Amino acid sequence: MESILALLLALALVPYQLSRGQSFQVNPPEPEVAVAMGTSLQITCSMSCDEGVARVHWRGLDTSLGSVQTLPGSSILSVRGMLSDTGTPVCVGSCGSRSFQHSVKILVYAFPDQLVVSPEFLVPGQDQVVSCTAHNIWPADPNSLSFALLLGKQRLEGAQALEPEQEEEMQEAEGTPLFRMTQRWLLPSLGTPAPPALHCQVTMQLPKLVLTHRKEIPASTVVLWIGSFVLGLLALVFLAYRLWKCYRPGPRPDTSSCTHL
Repeated sequence: MESILALLLALALVPYQLSRGQSFQVNPPEPEVAVAMGTSLQITCSMSCDEGVARVHWRGLDTSLGSVQTLPGSSILSVRGMLSDTGTPVCVGSCGSRSFQHSVKILVYAFPDQLVVSPEFLVPGQDQVVSCTAHNIWPADPNSLSFALLLGKQRLEGAQALEPEQEEEMQEAEGTPLFRMTQRWLLPSLGTPAPPALHCQVTMQLPKLVLTHRKEIPASTVVLWIGSFVLGLLALVFLAYRLWKCYRPGPRPDTSSCTHL
């Protein structure tokens, strides 16, 4: 049984050893490739042949725009980072009477750092709704895109996530259906003083690729100033009380605690 599994594993590896004098290679060898929108990638498929020159070509995508360059024994697929490049092309190589093929799943994605949060500032002492929107994204799939509301490095406890919303963005050029996705949370009262800031974190998870963007939601500077002022005022009141207790007229109290002032 172990020998059978080892044989199947060897057959699945790249380059594919066909027979003596033959090999079938795809570079990069991954079965799934993620490409950022607007960037380019070349996938090379080649085959050696002991019976002359191997015939190698790509199929499965529109090759009429010059995206495939075929040479003796190899073929180069140029991915231009357009949504139309998404798909599963197949490289087919043949040597004599034998032919082999290898498929590559291409996923073109868009995930710019364009997060928008609301409200602009946190307000302590009351319930409030916080929203975070990721603009111009693709794919707009909840299975690949996730939102988190963070306090420091941890998820904020007590925040109730509402149903996410998805809308198509207005695009100047046709054929680029990008989307925006919004996640809202209902926050309980944050207390006084409020935490310095919360962060919205959006993560896109693709084959062998994880991308993350963060956006700060700060507390109101006025509220933070008032909170600091109140704390300072309370400290002064406490200090004044201790001084009065130690040095008030009349019978002298135990002044052992006054030496620490």
